[in-house]
Amino acid sequence: MSEQTLVQKLADVMAEVGYVQKDATNEFHKYRYASAAAVLSKVNAALSSRGIAVSSMAELVAHDRIQGDKDKHKTIAVVKLTLIFNDGTDTLQIEGLGSGEDSGDKAVMKADTAALKYALANAFLISWGDDPEADPSTDGAQVNEAEALATDGWLDVCEQASSSTLEKFKKWWPANKAKILDECGKEGAARVYEAFTVYLTRLRKEVEDAGD
Repeated sequence: MSEQTLVQKLADVMAEVGYVQKDATNEFHKYRYASAAAVLSKVNAALSSRGIAVSSMAELVAHDRIQGDKDKHKTIAVVKLTLIFNDGTDTLQIEGLGSGEDSGDKAVMKADTAALKYALANAFLISWGDDPEADPSTDGAQVNEAEALATDGWLDVCEQASSSTLEKFKKWWPANKAKILDECGKEGAARVYEAFTVYLTRLRKEVEDAGD
């Protein structure tokens, strides 16, 4: 039997890491979730056992300070992370987009961690469910995870839309607001809106600079 290709090896990894137990709790919203550390630990073990190395490249897509309530400022960052899988013969790369908010200086690190977690989750179709059967006690947490995935998807869509003209992009949020709120919930929709404002500010500055 011939040796497996990288794609075949990654398919085996997908089968092995298809479920990651929730190991952390969001104290503010009171729901459990699978941490980036738990996802990375399980995926790393599956990759290394098959001789697959991983390298990464991170791109800071947006980084801006936004004034909040009572003149307090917070920083929002959006990071695009590219993961390159290599088994010594073939290479394959995937991308993930993550955003992070912080009133201090950790927004970029949070965005990078989120991008890593969801890049791996999307690549290997990882599930976080505690129980495959419906359970009212965990439904709320499952909804939050679904909203988190939807939020990252909309952040990606928002980034792609920002490559258009200023006039076209100004209409993006009003056109998608209702659907984003329905799929991402209030917290997720707020993250997408903040990313939208960052991109909008950048486009306006580019237009202003071009007019100078």
